[in-house]
Parts: sequence; C-alpha cells; structure tokens
Amino acid sequence: MDMKINTGVTRPLKVLFVGNSAVYVNDIPETLHRLAAQAGFEVDCDSAVKGGATLAMHADIDSEFGKNTADAIEKGYDVVFLQDNGNCIRSDELRAACLEACNTLGKAIGKTGARASIYVRPPYGTEKWGYDPIAQCVEFDKLFGEASQEFDFKNAYVNRAFAYAIKHTDLELWGEDHAHTSKIGAYLAVCVFFCTIFNVSAKVLDFDGLPDEVAEALRDIADKVVFGGEDLWENFCIDAQI
Repeated sequence: MDMKINTGVTRPLKVLFVGNSAVYVNDIPETLHRLAAQAGFEVDCDSAVKGGATLAMHADIDSEFGKNTADAIEKGYDVVFLQDNGNCIRSDELRAACLEACNTLGKAIGKTGARASIYVRPPYGTEKWGYDPIAQCVEFDKLFGEASQEFDFKNAYVNRAFAYAIKHTDLELWGEDHAHTSKIGAYLAVCVFFCTIFNVSAKVLDFDGLPDEVAEALRDIADKVVFGGEDLWENFCIDAQI
C-alpha cells in the first residue's frame, strides 16, 4: 500500500482537516504549516472540527454541523484528511457507521478534485474497551486500512508512529487527560503528516522547542512508519505479539 500522497502540486498545497479535538489540541494544522514553511515547503491548512465529533456527524448533511462540513469541503482543497472519534472501534455498529461516513465524505471530496485521506488517529494513553494503547493502534489500522482499500484513500498512519514510540521509547505522548496528545505527541503526528504529504524525510523539520534527542527520535519514527512499508508494520505487530 502506498502511504504517501505526494500530489506534485507546485503552488502552496491546500489541506483541510475534518475531525475533532485530536486535530485542534496543540493545533496540528498550524504546526504543520509552520514547520513545513521553515523547511521550505508551502502548505496552507484549514479545519472543520468540533470537540467529540464523529465522521458520521460530519457526513450528516441534514444537520447544520454536517452542512458546514460539506460547505468547507466544497471550498476546494488538494488534500482532505478525515479523522474519527476514538469510539469508532468500540463496536461493530460504530465501525460500520465510520465506514459509511468515509464513503459519503470521500465521494463529496472526490467531486471537488481533492485527494481524500484519513488521519489514522493516535490511541488513548490508557486501556479503552479492552484494548491497551498498542492494541488500539492495531484496531484503528484494521478499520481505516479497510476504508483505504475500499474507497482508494491514502492514510496518514499516526497510529503506527504512536505504536512504535510506545514500544521503543518512554516519551510522554499524551497530556494529563490521556486522551489528547502532548506537545511531544503532536510533534510526532506532524512529522507523519509532513512525510506523508511531501514524500520527504522528517529530518528537515525544526525541533520546535523540543530537546534535540527527543525531536530526533520522533522524526526517525515518522520516517520508519511512512517509508518503511507494510512489512515493517506487520513485523512490528508480530514482534509486539498482537
């Protein structure tokens, strides 16, 4: 599976994030814009987000909220990232609702000529619904991998980067609520987005105030996840005994 978007657009790339607080906590869109610009890459980022929102809510054009999302998509972007609530893996019904919303939103995005992509979200920092954080990463991968194959999406596998970081580092990836990223976790997500969009190593990015060794470790993880291929992830799952 090709995880890299690499649109070939030479003007500033226009990106829309559709999701919830997993996007706006630590302002991932603005951080991506700023760090990419410092590295010489132009990307303009907008958001259609609301705390706790699901993709099903975004896809419901009969609601005012869903209509606002549809209006945002119709403004025209190169890439639109879809990010669901972490509850999407809690039950078969919610997984099905997520896939249906991906289909609806993907069609709307495709009509504008944009590339529909999924922000495969980080896990929670604690066990949820019987899944520890790494197992959550795997479940998100299964669900959104299915969406990618069915609807021809390209994914930003932030979940995989978190799984690697959990297993191989002791970095604090979450804030105090264990639901949203810390600055460290947000930096890791931004590195994955940068590599995925531009097909360029995260090593060109500024440390953004993080200790040198921390930023270097996060950038290395992002490179592994985006450029390592499916075998790297499958081997990781075997090594982690998932």
